[in-house]
Amino acid sequence: MKKTPFVIIFDIDKTIIGIVNILGKEYDLLEFIYNTCKKKGIHAVCPPRDVFDMQEELNNGLLRPFVKEFIAFCNKKFKNVEVFFYTNSAYDWTNNALGKNIEKALNIKVNRPFFTRENSISNNNYKKSLANIYPTIIKSLCKKYPAMNDDKISEYVFNNRTIFVDDVKDNIFAYTNRKLVCHEYKYYHHYDVYDKLITKYKMSPRIFDDKDILKYMDDNSIYIYNKNGNAFQQNKEYINLAIIFKVKYSEISRGNDTYFKDLIAELSKKSVSDDCITDKNIKALNKLVSAKPKA
Repeated sequence: MKKTPFVIIFDIDKTIIGIVNILGKEYDLLEFIYNTCKKKGIHAVCPPRDVFDMQEELNNGLLRPFVKEFIAFCNKKFKNVEVFFYTNSAYDWTNNALGKNIEKALNIKVNRPFFTRENSISNNNYKKSLANIYPTIIKSLCKKYPAMNDDKISEYVFNNRTIFVDDVKDNIFAYTNRKLVCHEYKYYHHYDVYDKLITKYKMSPRIFDDKDILKYMDDNSIYIYNKNGNAFQQNKEYINLAIIFKVKYSEISRGNDTYFKDLIAELSKKSVSDDCITDKNIKALNKLVSAKPKA
């Protein structure tokens, strides 16, 4: 057969990364600070809008263990791996923050576009649809794999050399036979957002004397000790304890996740060919995962 891709479509949240609530709060806070600085004319200490970075968090537990190894394994066994992301997160968050940061942490080129909730079925509770995204995948890959212009070959790739990995069991509208359902990766990463902004991004502490910024941080449960804040923000002991509690919760939630390691072991067996993953293989893999105790 002519050269064809092996397509891996990954969901993001709780599939290849843990819980990113605090990073989402940081991203939104940076946007709020940027706009507040512009509004009030304090440009000298205003952070760049695109300063957001989550490499340290991804490389210290937020990226699910063995994801890199799984991609490398598939590339060796099935050849020509092409990775796509498909999440029901918002377009802006996925394209301007999440996708490119995960791509960098994986140290691979992830194909564009990043599929988001706009590619799901809005009138069906945003169920994901492989039927919606596969034509775009073909278009994205046909230059590199000219054989994909042949409908029979592209259909073969979909039915034999395409897998979709997601932690939610019943969120796909059709083609459930191509879906690997993983356990949720529940690592809840937490850190001191204020400390990150002034140490990593070199933002001036003076920015955080602003009443509107302090109120925004309090409304969104982003901890900061500041004498210009409310009673809680002025209480250093309370702020320190709150951060310690969240960080300790983060450490405990990490666990010992081996989903992708186990997947590699199962796919290494002789019952799985070196050319494709059949529907029967996927069904068997999902049964093994559902029977395995969660980490």
